[in-house]
Amino acid sequence: MAVTSQEKIREHAARDIAHRWFAYFEGENKVVDRQLEILSDDIKILHASTYLLVDGKESAAKWATNIPEDVDSHFIKEFNYTPLGEDVAEVKMQIAYQIIQLDNRIGGAIIHYQTLVTFDENNSARFKFVNKTPVEPNPNKVFEDSYQENRVYSLIYRWMYLLETFDSEGIKELLVNDGHPFIFSKRKDVKNYEEWTNFMEQLSAQTQYGHYEVESIDIETLSDNQVLVEIKATWKRVIKGELVTSPVQYRLKLQDTGERYLKIVDLQE
Repeated sequence: MAVTSQEKIREHAARDIAHRWFAYFEGENKVVDRQLEILSDDIKILHASTYLLVDGKESAAKWATNIPEDVDSHFIKEFNYTPLGEDVAEVKMQIAYQIIQLDNRIGGAIIHYQTLVTFDENNSARFKFVNKTPVEPNPNKVFEDSYQENRVYSLIYRWMYLLETFDSEGIKELLVNDGHPFIFSKRKDVKNYEEWTNFMEQLSAQTQYGHYEVESIDIETLSDNQVLVEIKATWKRVIKGELVTSPVQYRLKLQDTGERYLKIVDLQE
């Protein structure tokens, strides 16, 4: 696989776990095991480069279990991905953090995150090192909830990663009722999950490597647990030695059932 495509795939995997990381702190029903899934066995988490919060998976489990049930939000304002080696990348993020304090005033900070992310043979990502440093107060004193955005973005980047790696079984986890009904408005030859799996296998056989470049993500809230998301992207792949570029657009109706990822109720492309 070309380095550029592999690193784009890995960046999508890293963005997925970054949004999962923050959604954990904002959710009411925290499932510790799911948070541990995105951490390496030798994970270290520091505050301001001095205070060691977590040293290893067992320590991480205790720390994650005792996270306070605060009403807070974390918006990823900057995300910078830099490959460092064969299976490691540095991810730096700027986070706009808010918290509703006991007196109902809005506190918060702009927090700089420096992290190391490791990748396995499938380009799946885990945090190996996290250092979070508040750098200044958050000037925004009107609370904005980020839980929905982090849940949606995590799903989207997981979806992109699975499309790029042609992982049809992984995609099945994201579908309500295993994709039945599974609607493709413009593709008449694909009417259900099984037919789409065959389509993905044919694409995989034809495509040497490729990746998506996300251009825009628009979210519309439909109800307390459903959103409509429109994704515009460019699909770059190599077929028979030639680079092929195509604009793509997905409309996803998503439902939050409280599981690891949001579920895709309807997909149109």
